[in-house]
Amino acid sequence: MIRPLIWKEWHEQRWKLAFGTVMLASCTWSALAARMATDSEVIIAAWIFGALVLSWYSAMGVFAPEIAAKTITFLSSKPVGSWKVFFCKWFFGWLNFAVPTLVCCLGLAVSVLARPQGRYFNIEFIARGTCVAICVGTVFYTMTCCLAPRKSGEALTGFVGLMILLAMFIHTFLLEFAFFQVNALVKFGFFGKIAFFVNPLSGINFIEPSREFSSACLYFAEQIVLLLLCLWLGIRKWQRSS
Repeated sequence: MIRPLIWKEWHEQRWKLAFGTVMLASCTWSALAARMATDSEVIIAAWIFGALVLSWYSAMGVFAPEIAAKTITFLSSKPVGSWKVFFCKWFFGWLNFAVPTLVCCLGLAVSVLARPQGRYFNIEFIARGTCVAICVGTVFYTMTCCLAPRKSGEALTGFVGLMILLAMFIHTFLLEFAFFQVNALVKFGFFGKIAFFVNPLSGINFIEPSREFSSACLYFAEQIVLLLLCLWLGIRKWQRSS
């Protein structure tokens, strides 16, 4: 019974995947061709749009429509584990922002190979930034999906996502700007780093290759733990709703 479920999710979500890919790629390449900003600014804007805007938009349309349309009862009646239904829906929603971001950045990488353009437009910079963008987007998308109230509609889910994003920006401001630690993470100490790297947005510190490897490992370890915790909460809510 998992194949009909995959078919259902693919046919429901594929237009979002296509729309996001075309929109992100066309906007990025148009901005680069028109020289509306520097290359680095255009690339960073593409990462932000893919990791935060597309993931936020995708999260609104994953679980909330099933609850609003009351089709969750239909899904729960099928002989498929509720956790399988949850992960199937989560995965296709994840593709809606991960694939456009990856396709856009692969196109940029091909452009770099054909015509190298300096420090902020090179393969390593694009690879690091894309990895961080997808990581940030994955955690933000999962938090928006799973931390919204159990019977949330699309509007409420979107509002929860905005509040999560606001909380991440406030956290970043307090730790980086209020305490003047933008370029001195080592001064935080181990527990300070744990508090700093729990925020998905702190991954922007690893786009540049100068950061120490242990800090990067700590960041990704914390993000994996946060992701798994949110998924666990999401599964529990999904099971209670069904």
